[in-house]
Amino acid sequence: MSKERMARDKVRVPVVVLYNVYRTWSPEDRLEADRLTQVMVDGLRDLGHKVAVAEFWKDVRPVLRPYDPTEWIVFNWCEGVEDEIGGDARVCADLEAMGFTYTGNSPYTLKLSVEKGRVKRVLQRWKIPTPGGREFKHPDEVTPSNWDEANFPAIVKPVSSHCSVAVTRDAVVHDLESLRRRVAYVIETVKEPALAEKFIAGREINVGIWGNGRPRVLPLREIDFSRVENPLHRMVTWDSKWVPNSPEWNSMPVITQPILSDALRAHIEQVALATYRAFDCRDYARVDLRIDEDDQPYVVDVNPNPDICPDGGFAGACYAAGYTYAEAVSNIISMALARRNRRQALFSTLARLRRHEPAERPVAAAVAPAAG
Repeated sequence: MSKERMARDKVRVPVVVLYNVYRTWSPEDRLEADRLTQVMVDGLRDLGHKVAVAEFWKDVRPVLRPYDPTEWIVFNWCEGVEDEIGGDARVCADLEAMGFTYTGNSPYTLKLSVEKGRVKRVLQRWKIPTPGGREFKHPDEVTPSNWDEANFPAIVKPVSSHCSVAVTRDAVVHDLESLRRRVAYVIETVKEPALAEKFIAGREINVGIWGNGRPRVLPLREIDFSRVENPLHRMVTWDSKWVPNSPEWNSMPVITQPILSDALRAHIEQVALATYRAFDCRDYARVDLRIDEDDQPYVVDVNPNPDICPDGGFAGACYAAGYTYAEAVSNIISMALARRNRRQALFSTLARLRRHEPAERPVAAAVAPAAG
């Protein structure tokens, strides 16, 4: 959608910016959340939107009752719920039950993507390249009959937790014994099954995609591993994301214009778009891929409703495509608005057809002719 059409068609759409808080946040975390929310609100208002803010912890219903779902679009900024795996999907189901149209992905897609074992099965079913691997619910399941030695070295991750939880340099293992120990570590510390998959010691590309019907690939972004000497340490770890004083912090900057051949770029985009469609994504999502030494891309993660903060990766891809932060957020809102308009048009058409249906004719009684 062109910026001219954006400006003409949707800047007046009333928007509720919906976000949730965690009670375990520090005061600094809370201040940062408030700051980021204000950046979004100010940007949307500058574009002409009427904007309200609704904050919740777990139950979204009380904070949205003051708003008319036929008037307001909800910008759903809930990326997870405290102590509830799949809480974001449950929140979307609550929004639908209240009649709201909201940005981002459906409960179905969010539920499908939360468990990495299911993600891998969907990718395999759609014949989308993904590293070989499997889920383990107990360390004793790690046996020669349950694991293909060709999948070493392997990386072990929690099956449901995201944000690189339990992903450290020790997550890469090389034999059955170390695999068994790492599976036990994940199960004991994160309290959920572990996913082990072949570690692709190559490049990592993040592909932002947005749109419905004919989704569009945003400019690609690459994780720069050039400062990481050991190829088996080239991964985005918990420390690199969340621990400012760790050796891995800021050691993996982002390359905003990755150098790729035309053929490889086209292949990456094709695989990412196939993944977007396989998971029935809508509005926006991010697909993460690893590229091996033969330039074969493998999907390693699917992120419906990825981080949409102004300094996050998805926003960075939007900047590279020529959008400001507010324009990118408003464009996503326009996608939800179009969905509501289509639904309202369908309901209106069905109602009109029902009004013009001919009255049901009474069934005439059959009269048998008299015998001749």
